[in-house]
Amino acid sequence: MDPITHGISGAALARAFPKRPLPRTQLWLLIGMAMAPDLDYVLRWFSDELYLAHHRGVTHSILMLPLWTWLVVSLLPKRRDRDPALPWLIGAAIGMHILLDVITSFGTMILAPLSDWRASLDLVFIIDPIFTGLMLLPLLMIPVRRKLARPLAAASLTLMFAYIGLCAVNHQRALALVDKAWPDAPIKAALPLPFSPFHWQLIAAWPDHDMDAAVDLLPAFAGTMPWFSASLSTPYARYLHPAGALQWRRLTAMTEANAPDSVPGMAFYRWFARFPVVLHEGPEVREFGDLRFGAGMPDAPPAFSLRLEMKPVPKAWLVWHGGHATLLR
Repeated sequence: MDPITHGISGAALARAFPKRPLPRTQLWLLIGMAMAPDLDYVLRWFSDELYLAHHRGVTHSILMLPLWTWLVVSLLPKRRDRDPALPWLIGAAIGMHILLDVITSFGTMILAPLSDWRASLDLVFIIDPIFTGLMLLPLLMIPVRRKLARPLAAASLTLMFAYIGLCAVNHQRALALVDKAWPDAPIKAALPLPFSPFHWQLIAAWPDHDMDAAVDLLPAFAGTMPWFSASLSTPYARYLHPAGALQWRRLTAMTEANAPDSVPGMAFYRWFARFPVVLHEGPEVREFGDLRFGAGMPDAPPAFSLRLEMKPVPKAWLVWHGGHATLLR
C-alpha cells in the first residue's frame, strides 16, 4: 500500500482509540509508525535485487512486531503526559501497516526471518484512490468538528474495513469466474486491478502455461479511470471485459523456456515471481514477466521484466518500465 494510505491509518488509530486526545507529538509519532516499516525502501539504494528480495521482510513481520514495538517505546523520552496506551497504539500502527500490505498482491513476508513465504490476500490494488479517499474524508472533518474527533476517526477505520469487505466479496466473484472457465486448473487466482474495486485480473495456471483475462464486474462504474490520462487508462479499458464476454489469453510459463538457474539472478526471479510467463523467446535474448505486474497485458509494458541475454556470456537483467536496467548478480 502507498505511504499516504499508511499514514492516514495511523492518524485514524491515534484519534479513534485514546479516550483523551493525544498530544500532537504523539499523533505524529503514530502516523510515522504506520509508515515506518517501509523504511526498508533504502535497500533500493544498494540494488534493485536486494530491494525486491527483502522489501516487506523483517520490518513487516508479525514475529518481529513485538521487538519493533519494544524498541520504539524504549527510545521514547519518559513524559508525564504520555498516554499509557501509547505502546499498544504503536504496535497497532505497525500492525495496521502489515495488514494493509497483506491485502495487496505484492506479497509480505509476515513470518520473516524464519520464512521467506509471502502472504497476499489479493484484495486491494496497491494504490487505490477510492480506498484512500474513504479513509481520509472523515479525518478531514475533525478540524471543524473537534468534539467528534473520536467517532470520526472510528468512521475512517469502519470505512476502511467496509471497503476491504467489498473487495473480498468481489474477489470471490472473480474467482468463481476462473473456476467456471477452467475448473481443472491446479492454480486459480484473481488479482485486483487499478481504478475500481470491480476490476480484476483472472488467472488459471498450469505447469506449462497460464490463462489470463480481465473482468469488469460493474461496467457502469468507471471508478477513478476518468481522473487519469488516456495513456494510462486506455490499455486497461481495452483489457477489461464484462463477465459474460471474457477474452482469455494463453501465455507460456517460464518453466517451458530455456532459462537455466545457473545464470546469476534466475533462481531469485523464479522465487520472487508468482506467475512468471514468457514475453519473448529468441536465440540470443529471452524476456519474462510476472502477471502480477502487468506482464503480457496488451498495449502496455509491465512494471518490470527479466531479460536474459545468452551471448557472449549468459546474463540476466531486471528491466524497469521506462528502460532502467539492473544486472542481476
